[in-house]
Parts: sequence; C-alpha cells; structure tokens
Amino acid sequence: MTTCNVRSINNFTKQEDIVYWHKDSCNLVSILIETKLKNKARPWLASKFDGICVFFSDLASGYTGAGVIMVLDNFLAKHVSKISEVSGCLFCIKLLFKNKLSVSILELYAGASLTAQFSQAAEINFLIVRAVNESSFVILSGDFNEDDS
Repeated sequence: MTTCNVRSINNFTKQEDIVYWHKDSCNLVSILIETKLKNKARPWLASKFDGICVFFSDLASGYTGAGVIMVLDNFLAKHVSKISEVSGCLFCIKLLFKNKLSVSILELYAGASLTAQFSQAAEINFLIVRAVNESSFVILSGDFNEDDS
C-alpha cells in the first residue's frame, strides 16, 4: 500500500505518470491525496487502470488540497462493502472477506489551516471510531499537515 501527495492531477501527463507508477510499483492499494481532480478528468483516469478499480472522493469547497483517490487491485475491489466519507477530509473503504474478517482503509486529509482541520472534527472522529469498532483491521494514512513547532 502506498500513499502519495500528488498536488493536483488535472494535467494528463501527470495522470499518465501516476498510472505508470502504480502499475510499475505492483501496489494492491494506492492512495492519492490532494488530487484536486475535476469531474471531467475522472472517466479518463479510471479508464487507464486496466484490471484496477478507482474510487473517488468528493471535492469539497473550502479545502485547498481536497480530493482523494483510492486505487485497488480488482482482487481487493470485489470485497468493497461500504464507502464513507467526510467531504474533503476523510475517505473510508471497508472490505469484507471470508469468516467475517474486515479491513477498513481510511485516508485523512487535514488542511493546512486550523479552520479546515477542526471544522468537521466530530464527524471525522465518529467515522474513525466506527471503523475501529466495526473492522478486524484498520489502516489509517494521510496528510495531517502537522506543524513541529
């Protein structure tokens, strides 16, 4: 599994680079953050991932680097049972396997401004707690925009 901050992928050359990177890396899961991907570019990008399933988050207004894409190998994509999100902040895909084994993959984007980080904190917390309580395993990754000072 890989997470990559792409800082916008509306440029077709950059999209092709990302497609080649994902395929060459042989990842089962690739998470792209700060995509800022416009709706018109989504069908083109999804069509470039042969044998792969692409899930897009909503772009929220007011979040400078918003947008998450989760790319799953078809082997995993067939196990997707639920998709949840807090628009612009958190994207969650829950996978169900045999014997009630479940895995939730969460991608959190905390905007650089304090307003963006805390405006939906309760909703983000609720979704994370629910994933922990309802899943056998939880994978949380993201861009937390933490300041070391």
